[in-house]
Amino acid sequence: MITWSAHLGTLFGELPPLDRPAAARAAGFRVLEAWWPPAPDPDVWVAAVRAAGMRATLVNADGGDLAAGERGYCTDPARRTEVVAAARAAARVVAACGGTDVNLLVGRDDGVRPAEAQWAAAVEAVRAAADAVAGEGVRILIEHLNAHDVAGPLLPTPAAAAAFVEDVRRPAVRLLFDAYHAARMDLDPVDEAARVTPLIGHVQYADSPGRGAPGTGGVDLGRFVEALAALGYRGAVGLEFVPAGPTPAALTALPGLSPHAGFGGDAPQGG
Repeated sequence: MITWSAHLGTLFGELPPLDRPAAARAAGFRVLEAWWPPAPDPDVWVAAVRAAGMRATLVNADGGDLAAGERGYCTDPARRTEVVAAARAAARVVAACGGTDVNLLVGRDDGVRPAEAQWAAAVEAVRAAADAVAGEGVRILIEHLNAHDVAGPLLPTPAAAAAFVEDVRRPAVRLLFDAYHAARMDLDPVDEAARVTPLIGHVQYADSPGRGAPGTGGVDLGRFVEALAALGYRGAVGLEFVPAGPTPAALTALPGLSPHAGFGGDAPQGG
């Protein structure tokens, strides 16, 4: 059974970060996800999630200096201890919120070392991170990032991320399939999801181009979710789009969704 997850890195941006869990609950969501908790003390964010009666299904591990262009640092052997520490910290946060998934960004090609060496270093770092959090019932997710928004991502396509996951060879390391990033690489998210279905641990959606709400680009949310259901996916679809205005208005305008059903229940299963 597919459920909607509110990504609080993009939705409810009109509100202070600690007010967003309650706003998501009021909008009908029951699960949420986030980049690294937007509070100096992550426990404050955990408390806000719990107070709202929400469950955080996914939290990103620290990805480095995002403003400077970093998208993880698993490719750097000298930072492996940092990778493991970041995974452990995110695992603690997501587990405290009743969730199971940590999104561990692997990084970008540095353009200096051979790509094969960077890939191998990232594989070892992810293995170490997965082993470190194995006792907490937490999974590590690996996301592909498109090469238009991120310069030189190590994993620019779902196929690359799937190959990476297979190289890691850890049952608790899965693929985070992102419809937006697939579409930005001129790939059909439905076709790509079908090719990697057995490895998918979580799904995220924004329309493309622009990362806007459904209907602002070319990625039909209804078609995409129906395809996921037909493929046997039963997890959450994280809504990681950026609304043009207040989030509640963008949610009521989502095509193919009953305004009476709420967004914490089932995603559409038919036309």
